[in-house]
Amino acid sequence: MRLAAVAVALLCACDRDHPVRSCGDDLGGVWRTEAGERWMILDGGDALELYPLFPDVPPSALEVAPRVIDLSRQDGKLAGVVRRRYMHASDACDATAPVHVTSCASGTLELVLADPVPPLGFAPCSWPRPAASRRERWRAE
Repeated sequence: MRLAAVAVALLCACDRDHPVRSCGDDLGGVWRTEAGERWMILDGGDALELYPLFPDVPPSALEVAPRVIDLSRQDGKLAGVVRRRYMHASDACDATAPVHVTSCASGTLELVLADPVPPLGFAPCSWPRPAASRRERWRAE
């Protein structure tokens, strides 16, 4: 009986399923979008970094880097930018678009974000109108 109690205690201690209840919680780990894309969140407290775990380079005549999302946490709220680098020969332009996390509850994040758009020109970088924002729902894996 005592051995069974120890086994149950060890199993409970190893349970990593901790539901997210607020945007102030540790959000680190792998998250999946409704479209099936997987993202890794590195939660450093006041700053979070989000990286795609899937091929994230659209077809282009330019050299294009995967997106990265940088968020800041203030007063339990998360906001920041989506970044993507575009290169043409030795010229580089770093595009950004806003992102806001509107809800963190029940193991789900709701985000409003847009994709960075390619530049119209390099050296200096010139930009078209920003892309339209969309809402996404991510679930913790």
